[in-house]
Amino acid sequence: MPEKRVKDRVTKRLSVKFGRNNIIDQSGITSNLSPTGIFIRTNSGLSPGTPVDVELTLPDDRIIKLKGTVMWTKRVHPKLAGFSRNGMGIVLKDIPEEYTSLVTELLK
Repeated sequence: MPEKRVKDRVTKRLSVKFGRNNIIDQSGITSNLSPTGIFIRTNSGLSPGTPVDVELTLPDDRIIKLKGTVMWTKRVHPKLAGFSRNGMGIVLKDIPEEYTSLVTELLK
């Protein structure tokens, strides 16, 4: 079966806050970024298909606001936490230029 996801992704740990319906009430950390998506490590993953608002905090404290849809959520039993991480994969929509530039620079 061919892999569906974009191959160009970069491991980057950034602080992130997220939520839905314009209520940003959860937090996590990015695990990787791609031009069209993001993986957030969190114990508060949302259900697949859920629209999500994301605030990505850059090292210089600037915030990039993103919108997307949860594509998948991974919940790992605490005994397996050393082998895998809880989190969710998000496909982004209406991607701002600031995010595109960040990922492009990190992929160099």
